[in-house]
Amino acid sequence: MKVPIYKKVPARLEGILGPEGRDEFLDFVNFNWNLGSKILLEESSNQFEKRLTEEVGKIKTDISEFKTSTDQAYNSLKGELTNVKTELAIFRSEFEGFKTEVRSEFVAVRSEIKSEIAICRFELRTEMAEMKLELKTEMHSGFLGVYKEISKIHQLISTQTKWILATGVSITVFMPILMKLLDKYILSY
Repeated sequence: MKVPIYKKVPARLEGILGPEGRDEFLDFVNFNWNLGSKILLEESSNQFEKRLTEEVGKIKTDISEFKTSTDQAYNSLKGELTNVKTELAIFRSEFEGFKTEVRSEFVAVRSEIKSEIAICRFELRTEMAEMKLELKTEMHSGFLGVYKEISKIHQLISTQTKWILATGVSITVFMPILMKLLDKYILSY
């Protein structure tokens, strides 16, 4: 048996009921309290089970809907992946054609560039040979001009040297005579 919840009754009520009525009243209140607790517990348990069943049902429904949408998304993605694979295969074949085309164009451009380079080399060598010949001609004519100028300078130096020597000889010869004349002239005054 459960421990009674109420053990005491207010003094005034005990005075009205008496000791025997008090015990019966306490037994009655405790019995009804325990019965109410059992009923409340059973009702709460039933409500809890009902609510739990409803919530589990909702969760099952949500899981079922989620699984259905996931399956649909998976199937959709699978179809998309198949489409992507097909497009990728088409792209690869187109890319291979493009690579082949680019390679052939590259070979053509390369051979064209080689021929252009060969032509440029030939033209450059020809122009260099012509420039070399022109440079030699200009150098010869320039050296001739330099030789002529050197020859003129040589003649001028030679002429000046002759004049310097003549002046030096004449000063040597005429200086004593001039000195004697100056002495005579200065002494005469």
